[in-house]
Amino acid sequence: AVIEAKKTCADVASGRQQAELYADSLERQYGRRPVIFLTNGFETRIVDGQYPERQVSCIYSRRDLEKWFNLKTMRGDLGSVRIDKKIAGRYYQEEAIKAVCESFDKKNRRKVLLVMATGSGKTRTVIALCDVLLQNGWVKNILFLADRTSLVTQAKRSFVNMLPDLSVAN
Repeated sequence: AVIEAKKTCADVASGRQQAELYADSLERQYGRRPVIFLTNGFETRIVDGQYPERQVSCIYSRRDLEKWFNLKTMRGDLGSVRIDKKIAGRYYQEEAIKAVCESFDKKNRRKVLLVMATGSGKTRTVIALCDVLLQNGWVKNILFLADRTSLVTQAKRSFVNMLPDLSVAN
């Protein structure tokens, strides 16, 4: 990783060009582009070459960087995913899953939002999406949230029934 630290009174962006030059040099030397951290002691930003520059709470440890890099290199291609039709077999569910996968893989987005009508199979769609992301090495842990306890209980039951090999906690 390249860490460009500036005085606390300086803007973190003032070190971006110098950090990019260091990263270019290291990439030429080692064949792998390092992650760049820009900081002034109060604000820390990361430039990873995959997603837009963003603020982070701290500079990652060596262990975290190695883990992040290994996960990134082990990811499968989401362009031709196999969706379990027993879980999400409706055409619009499959299209939603493919759109999410394309957003993550091809468009390098970190967040997506699915808006689906009542009774359209949102839980099944999410379970099938989780299955795809787990199979392709894009996620290790998944946090499923709902605004009512009854929905959490219902979703947990669905996850256990449809993905029995998955560890589920409530």
